[in-house]
Amino acid sequence: MLACSVIALGTSSYLAYSSFTQSPVAGCSGGSVFDCGHVLHSRWSKVATIPVSVPAILTHVSVIALLLFRPISLFWKRVRWGALGVAALSAGGAALWFLGLQVFALGHLCPYCMVAHVAGLVLAGTFLYSRPLQTPSLRYLGTAAVAGLAAMITLQISTEPPETFEVIEHSVQPATFDAPGSVEASETFAAPGVFEAPTSGTSAQGESVDGLFAPPESVSKTREATKMIERVANFDFARFAMAMVNPASLLSAEVEAPQSETPKTAEILGGVRLATKDWPLVGKQDAEMVFVEMFDYTCPHCQRTHESLKAAEEHFGDRLAVIMLPVPLDGQCNPEIKSTHASHREACDLAKLAVAVWMVDREKFGEFHAYMFDSKPTHSQALSYASQLVDEAKLKSTLNGSTPTEYIQKHIQLYQRAGAGTIPKLLFPKTTTVGAVESSQSMIRLIEQHL
Repeated sequence: MLACSVIALGTSSYLAYSSFTQSPVAGCSGGSVFDCGHVLHSRWSKVATIPVSVPAILTHVSVIALLLFRPISLFWKRVRWGALGVAALSAGGAALWFLGLQVFALGHLCPYCMVAHVAGLVLAGTFLYSRPLQTPSLRYLGTAAVAGLAAMITLQISTEPPETFEVIEHSVQPATFDAPGSVEASETFAAPGVFEAPTSGTSAQGESVDGLFAPPESVSKTREATKMIERVANFDFARFAMAMVNPASLLSAEVEAPQSETPKTAEILGGVRLATKDWPLVGKQDAEMVFVEMFDYTCPHCQRTHESLKAAEEHFGDRLAVIMLPVPLDGQCNPEIKSTHASHREACDLAKLAVAVWMVDREKFGEFHAYMFDSKPTHSQALSYASQLVDEAKLKSTLNGSTPTEYIQKHIQLYQRAGAGTIPKLLFPKTTTVGAVESSQSMIRLIEQHL
């Protein structure tokens, strides 16, 4: 019993230190099954606002003290064994509860937590072995332990998960801004903060568009060439001949022809607008509500936000669409990252791959995006999956080109304008939400309030 409590005390103390200092847990940075970050940042990692490792520390300190205490009188021996019984059975019951949560509710395991829980189970088993079940006092000890455990579980269930994000308000700003070396938006993508200004447009709020954040120049040129080819292919010789005979017929046809639809846009940062047709999107381009998410596929906080966003997408259905802008937390392609954590070493390649999948087949992007968060693959695994999901030859050709890199650079420009720092970021017309949104109710409430 003493050995079990010492082991559990050590692991619980380390987990408490990690929780209070917000430092990552060593050797447990996000596999498909073992993911300490997911477990330790869930709503079940706290009792009210206190990390569950704190009551675990108090329990095992009490067990160690009681085991080292050697009473002389029979009365104090009984008190000692009674207190040991309540503490040991409480530790065993809590171990069953938290192991069950990891397996059935969270779907991930924390190795450090499991060490402490196994120690708690052995502690309880050892006490029961030394105290046969028919012992009358065991009923009272078991009742006390169950009552304490029930109180903890009730408190966890009834306590609303704490908010882990901040909402930043934006004042209305001009839709354009200057940058060193910038010239006309239609000619410069590389310069930070370049915009192109269409004559008209409609935002996701139904407001007039002053300017669009330009997609990469290579994409714009490709789109212009495609339009020119379509015009040549669709040239109406009969209508041209009729116009030569009766020019008024051409004039009346142009008056009656419907005007082309203006692009649907999402407004962010108090004035910047992104066209839904020009950026990676999950949902329909003409959705009623559109906002922007900045994220990294290797970011645990982004992975938890993805879960709550899935619930919001199910809630709103086709009314909601999200422009997805991967922002790698890797200094190799993101100058804002001064020191790259080992868990983000493939972030740049994963982000470029996601953009390439969207460029090859926009209909498949949503499926690939969900796979990236649900499976947490390495780059080689993600590339293999993408090659099966979309045309492999087109994907390879796209990845060999410069456009995916240009898109990531544009994402980083917006990330810098949004203040850089913490992700995920949810960008709405007048506000930006910074940090993980772990509750589906909170996500739905944010969308309803800010769209």
